[in-house]
Amino acid sequence: MTGKAFQLRLVAAICLSVKLIAAWNLPSGQESSTNANRRCFLAQQLTCSSAATGLLFFPGHARATRAIGQAEDDCRAAGNCLEIGEIDGALGWKWGAENRCDATDPNCGAGGKEVILSIERVPDTMGYSITNLAEMSFTIGRTEYLTMKLGFYGNDAPEAVNEFLQFLSSRGLRTTSDLVFENGMGVESTPVSMARGGKLNVIVPNERLDFGVPLQSAAYARSKGMSKVTDDFLPQPRPKELKDVPVLRMHEVAGLVSVPAKGVGYGGSGFESDDECFESAFQITASAAPYMDKDRRVIGQLMDTESMATLARLVSLPTMKGFKGVIPGQNSGPPLIKVALTGVDIQKMS
Repeated sequence: MTGKAFQLRLVAAICLSVKLIAAWNLPSGQESSTNANRRCFLAQQLTCSSAATGLLFFPGHARATRAIGQAEDDCRAAGNCLEIGEIDGALGWKWGAENRCDATDPNCGAGGKEVILSIERVPDTMGYSITNLAEMSFTIGRTEYLTMKLGFYGNDAPEAVNEFLQFLSSRGLRTTSDLVFENGMGVESTPVSMARGGKLNVIVPNERLDFGVPLQSAAYARSKGMSKVTDDFLPQPRPKELKDVPVLRMHEVAGLVSVPAKGVGYGGSGFESDDECFESAFQITASAAPYMDKDRRVIGQLMDTESMATLARLVSLPTMKGFKGVIPGQNSGPPLIKVALTGVDIQKMS
């Protein structure tokens, strides 16, 4: 028997074993083809992991896949995850497997469990005039359409608001010389724009949303129908630091729009390349976040109950666990289901 044939038979055997064990533990009538397919996928992953690490996963360890993190929590409390083979528990992962709620379900939360959306009231303007509005449109998966209306305090933080509105617009934010765009200078470039390549990068469940343009090169390539940019592509560098952006209000309620104190492009560690420096361009609070007061500035807010409902929906979405979905043991990360920014409409208040 070839190695490939043996692997296929092993996968099939594990699928069958996991299915039989799960069916034994479920009440009659609750087994479904969807759950069976998910267990087969899990079996394939376990087979790959076994081959890579030399570990052997026995059917008795399938308990970790039949509860939403309960087996992992139990072994971590007892301190015996490795002894009983609960590798996910030892690493801090809580998968949930077939009992995890459907990510497209509005009641499916970041922990893989059903949640009840908590919609906060629209923030008070605190006396600040709203000079500009921006309406952002999103899709979740293929069937859910949402909008969010942002208002900005342009009279009280004019520099920060002006820069941010350029970044939001389809025209984009230019931070290099106009000569680059007018004469070419042997390079390819385009202004960086949230409306062109922007996305919801990170969800901190029930706390905040983090938006930006992860890679200018990738956004440019997609706009040109290319798989990747050429070596002549020149990303927009960070703009000049903004000086004395006023502290208009603290990050004390849900629905506040916040940008880096030094301006768009300064939301990361400072060590990002030009290509990725706009990844964390702005955030929207979903609860009080006083730790943001030090290096972030509130320049606007959500404007209506529909926007607050959209915020509640987005901030409760299931996430890929850990930093960018890689480091285990953390709840924050990119959305598990695709969230696409489909449009940004900007208008000036009369």
